[in-house]
Amino acid sequence: MKISLRTFCFILISIVCAFSVVMALYVQFATKEPEPINNLPDEIAINEENKVLAEQFKTQFENRLDYQNSGVNTLGVTKKDTSKDIIYTVVETKRVVENRYDIDLHVPIINISNNTSVERFNEKIQSLFVDKANDIMKNATQNTIYSIDYMAYVNTNILSLVIRSTLKEGNNPQRVIIQTYNYNLSTNEEISLNQILEIKGLNRKNVEDTIKAEVQLANQDAEVYKHLGYNVYMRDLNSDIYKLENTDNYLLGPDNKLYLIYPYGNANFTDEMDVIVF
Repeated sequence: MKISLRTFCFILISIVCAFSVVMALYVQFATKEPEPINNLPDEIAINEENKVLAEQFKTQFENRLDYQNSGVNTLGVTKKDTSKDIIYTVVETKRVVENRYDIDLHVPIINISNNTSVERFNEKIQSLFVDKANDIMKNATQNTIYSIDYMAYVNTNILSLVIRSTLKEGNNPQRVIIQTYNYNLSTNEEISLNQILEIKGLNRKNVEDTIKAEVQLANQDAEVYKHLGYNVYMRDLNSDIYKLENTDNYLLGPDNKLYLIYPYGNANFTDEMDVIVF
């Protein structure tokens, strides 16, 4: 039986269409990757919570000491001024001279006597923060805005103090400097980051991996703003500052959380910082 050309073409087109439908169904269903299964909802929730805490940290400088629990024992601590708490505001002043400076200071002091660690802490606070304020008041030749504020916490037997200064000199970019001081009230000595990691049972490699991931994400965000034409601070992802042995600014804050702080304004004219919470 002969098949007409028209019939042959119709059959061929039908076969091609049927094949196309079958392949489309195969691609849609047979090769579809399974949806990823999230086996760590609690861990993800904790990470998101910590990111929120990191952002809140930047605004929670209330110039006071916050006892995080009622089990704090300071009987072994000798105060210089028995009428004051173990940290209090020793200098509080607001001074404005038009076209020269606008200064707002809340300077803390650690009120513990006969201890070399505390004496060293207080000397650093004086030289880094107070001396700068005195220099501005004496020598400022361009309009300068300078502030000092702080927050302190006691978690069980660990005292943590964080001080922030904000500096804007003339047309220079705003600069934020952060310094932390950590003290063991039970042993009456400075407490290191390694000791805090051990107390909290944190794995060093996990902590360092988290630091790298968080800093890399922050740098990706900065890249976006840079391409949009903004002047942003770009991090050096290969820098040794992110190693735990070189992390100088840390504290135990609200709810006994460990805060690692990388304040780039300590060495550069920027107010950018990375805060990572564990």
